[in-house]
Formats: sequence, C-alpha cells, structure tokens
Amino acid sequence: MKKIIVVRDPKEWNLGVTGLEVVSSKDYLTQPRFAGMRNARVFNLARSYSYQSRGYYVSLLAEARGQKVIPSAK
Repeated sequence: MKKIIVVRDPKEWNLGVTGLEVVSSKDYLTQPRFAGMRNARVFNLARSYSYQSRGYYVSLLAEARGQKVIPSAK
C-alpha cells in the first residue's frame, strides 16, 4: 500500500523513510498521478480542515478516489 503524507510545504519534511512520499496539498489536488492510486493511504497534515480549505479538499478528494485518508472529510 502506497503511503502519502500531504503537507503545505514538503521541503520542511525530510523524513527519509522508504515507501513514504511527502507531497504538497496543491500537488495532491492537481497532479493526475495521484488520481489513479486506488490502494493508497493518505495522511493529511494540512494546517486547516475547515470547509473550502485545501486540507478539506485533500480529504474529500482522497475519499472520492477510494483511498484511505486520515482525517476523513466527514
């Protein structure tokens, strides 16, 4: 299972863990390569999860793509 951590600025996150990808919320929302990942776990570490924020849309889109996301948009 692919693991993705979504953050505001991935340059601030140098984890060095294999099998883990750190991406920006903008990239996750706009790049088509994430749309095809069905078997993925998304850790949404956005600064805000309020309605119409990037964090909210990351969780909402991950759920729509069939990915397991923490936290959910519900």
